[in-house]
Amino acid sequence: MNALFRATLLCLACLAPIGAGAKSFEGIVHLKITTGREGAHELSYCIKDTRLRTQINTGRNIVATAIMDLTKDEVIMLMPGQPMYMSVSLKGSVAKATGSNPDDTTLEDTGITATILGYTCTKYLAHNQDGDVEIWATTELGTFMGLGAGMIGNTKRKAGWEHALSGKTFFPLRVKNAPGNPNQFTLEATKIEAKALPDSLFVPPEGYQKFDMGGMMQGIMDGINR
Repeated sequence: MNALFRATLLCLACLAPIGAGAKSFEGIVHLKITTGREGAHELSYCIKDTRLRTQINTGRNIVATAIMDLTKDEVIMLMPGQPMYMSVSLKGSVAKATGSNPDDTTLEDTGITATILGYTCTKYLAHNQDGDVEIWATTELGTFMGLGAGMIGNTKRKAGWEHALSGKTFFPLRVKNAPGNPNQFTLEATKIEAKALPDSLFVPPEGYQKFDMGGMMQGIMDGINR
């Protein structure tokens, strides 16, 4: 049960790359996140209008899946290995994710551009007391709202660069700590598939039963965006 619960937390941590008004891209973004302590995790984001389906491979033969609907203000977590799902309200979480930056991180637009997987990206530098982070971001995939706090990399709060990007109209395809930053972290888009997605991807599969955990999962969601 511990492995299953941890997989669910990892999936929750990856919400969410799109904002309520981001409708310019439909398809799947494949990402690889690597940290010094957690190692590498493969993630996929299925994006359609204001709906998002994330899947993360924990590396222990467990795939955790979350389905988010910003119009309904809810997220559904499919329980790995079981025909069950949990539903949690997102009310307030989006506002927190796009709020002010408590880390006083500044974002520098270098004006340098490059093409990554066919998308034009601009190089930004996020500066804060923890060290600089290099970010290559595109305006063609909607709004990035962070990876969540405390789940990937065992941090106690959102990274400063996540706060700096929150609410902006661009999405990072490559992120890495700049030289001199002692922390090991990289985010890399490995594949982007622009294509129409079926509505069935964004609802619980047929035969899945709702599992009620009371206020436990809502408390986790509230804590992710602190």
